Amino acid sequence: MSHTQYEAIGDVAVVTLTNPPANLFTAGVMSGLAEGVKRAREEGRRAMVIQADGPLFSGGADVSLFHGTSAAQGRDLFEEGLAVIGAIEDAPFPVISAVHGMCLAAGLEIALASDLVIAAEGTRFAQVEALIGATTFLGGAYRLAERCGSARALEITFSGQQYTAEAFERWNVINRIVPADELREQALAWAQKLAKGPTQAHAATKRLVQYSLMYGPRQADRYLLDAATPLFETRDMQHAVGLMLSEGSRAFLKNHDDVVFEGK
Repeated sequence: MSHTQYEAIGDVAVVTLTNPPANLFTAGVMSGLAEGVKRAREEGRRAMVIQADGPLFSGGADVSLFHGTSAAQGRDLFEEGLAVIGAIEDAPFPVISAVHGMCLAAGLEIALASDLVIAAEGTRFAQVEALIGATTFLGGAYRLAERCGSARALEITFSGQQYTAEAFERWNVINRIVPADELREQALAWAQKLAKGPTQAHAATKRLVQYSLMYGPRQADRYLLDAATPLFETRDMQHAVGLMLSEGSRAFLKNHDDVVFEGK
């Protein structure tokens, strides 16, 4: 049984966690997220928002899944979970997590797999796995390190304590903090703006950043020659360049909101 809801709002796919009261991560939540990303790709959506119903984004995994579990069973369980993380990171469109209340453990790891994170005021964050003698089984520790550095990531994961949205914004873990009653509206507006943009270029940028994080900037320089240069043959780039040349840069920038990018 899926514990998510999928909705398409124009070019934006919205996946909502619906496993009250704490939106604990279960097989149903993970399969629902995977199906949501797959459906968005098949439908040609150009951005995605991951959000949650109820008083909090997620309290983490349902720990009953861990009781009496062998190492082999744990491996199978998290191979499936890591496939979902990979699907979110590899989505060919920007993915925004809109979080509120509490964003703990597996919930935080889903947010970290997203490209952008917008949080409601008052949201609390934590990787609490150490409290039960575990580590971040969906890659939270090293994805935190990508955003805020290894020392801060180790502090967060070793302690298991909760942190404020302000601290996470200051440490570059999340991007924006908004009033709680505006979270969904602002997340959707951000996604819609990105969806209207040069999504082929956004997809290339995602691949370049991921490649650089894995292999370093110098190797990414070589990868760029294959991954980025096809943009020259896209309708979007040639159309925008033509407009800038014909209108002049000042008029082009002034009227940029009117430029139509088709994602082609």
